[in-house]
Amino acid sequence: MGGEYWQAEPDGPARERTVRLDVPGRAESLPLITADGVFGTQRVDRGTGVLIRHAPAPTPGTGVVDVGCGYGPISVAMGLRQPAAGVWAVDVNRRALALTARNAATAGAHNVVTAEPESIPAALRFDRIYSHPPIKIGRSSMHELLDGWLQRLAHGGDAFLVVKQSMGADSLHSWLTDSGYQAARAASKQGYRLLHVNTNADSRQPPGLTPADLRTIARATGRTWNVLGRLAGGRSDSVQLLGSGDDRAVAKIKLGAWWGPQLAELEATAAELAEAGYPTPAILAHGPLAGDERHFLLTAFEPDAEPAATDAAFMAQAAAAVGRQAGVRPRPERDWSAMVTLFLNGGITEHEFHPELAGLAARALALVPHPVPALPSTEFVHGDFTTANLLSRNGALSAVIDLEGFGRGTRTIDLVSLLASVIGDAPASAVQALARDAVAASDEATFRACLAHRVLASLLSATDFPERLTEVSERARLLLALAD
Repeated sequence: MGGEYWQAEPDGPARERTVRLDVPGRAESLPLITADGVFGTQRVDRGTGVLIRHAPAPTPGTGVVDVGCGYGPISVAMGLRQPAAGVWAVDVNRRALALTARNAATAGAHNVVTAEPESIPAALRFDRIYSHPPIKIGRSSMHELLDGWLQRLAHGGDAFLVVKQSMGADSLHSWLTDSGYQAARAASKQGYRLLHVNTNADSRQPPGLTPADLRTIARATGRTWNVLGRLAGGRSDSVQLLGSGDDRAVAKIKLGAWWGPQLAELEATAAELAEAGYPTPAILAHGPLAGDERHFLLTAFEPDAEPAATDAAFMAQAAAAVGRQAGVRPRPERDWSAMVTLFLNGGITEHEFHPELAGLAARALALVPHPVPALPSTEFVHGDFTTANLLSRNGALSAVIDLEGFGRGTRTIDLVSLLASVIGDAPASAVQALARDAVAASDEATFRACLAHRVLASLLSATDFPERLTEVSERARLLLALAD
């Protein structure tokens, strides 16, 4: 792509100069260093000034991103206006990123993090986007750029985009609306439009960390943390990425009085698992938060990790990780084996399934005697050992995450859970190998009970979501075939 300021390495020397930045609420302007090959080399341009003056500051405890940060006027301004938020300054131009880092440090905006787009974790979602988008890269390229970032807004997140009226602000507004975004004009000043974009406005997500929560975590770890965004995948829990200098950590909020002793037990159990070679991120801290039975769990973040693969080699590594659970025996307060037998011996036998699922439910119930006898219960059980909780690096298993719901039981539960998450996607040979491992971890009767539990639980969930009937039915058939 041609041009200068949108190139990774701009042509020509980096002749530097100083410009002045006015930040709302500050009596004196700030000096910023800019240079040739970066957008706005002569002064803080008017559009950027319109955004800084008329867009709201970030909310405390949130993670926001400045897309196309240049030498950092928006990032620095928003970082100073809200020190309790994390601000990503993103640009493809490495000269611009270096200037932003210098300017943020000089201004005391220590919550600003500079990054090239590709280096931001793929699972990260932002509470707000600020951008003076690079119009000169071309309309289609700009639309692709903005759509990609808008798709990374957290549920209920929003964006503020400033565009010159004579350079297509109104046509951009129309494109946003036509693309399904809720866009409105927030301000019109000095020939620029400030557009406010909402996405997923009707979706709910768990409340995140408050400034008071961050202070509690700081006391527990001996360092200050900023929220850098939310991590995709969290449903009932708030899952946020925190930053402290160059270090990253994952923070979860857990609700319920029982999480206090559970997290304390997790710390000891995770250390035992790590000693056995089980790949789980280190636990950095945990403890109570202010409010009604709130607790936090802080774990190390696995950089450069990707979602799990489903090839045979990766499945073998995952099964080997489960094998390392055999010698780890937590206290029996949370018994996954008892949960399985209680489910199979309870009202599930009388439940009326959706007519399309009733035959599959009957086949699953026929796998086990009634009542189902107690299953082995001595080993560590993750409880949700699926591809959603496995991370890879260069095709190899790098981490098993989300251990906090662990308990005792038989590791066959985890192997069957993994089977259910890959059935229909993984090679047949890998599926058969996993099934053999699941039987070998206990016995045939335990395997069939765990399989029946997993199939029936999935059929129950599909009853409430008819659009999933076909998918769930097919996966249930494939799982049941493993017992034949």
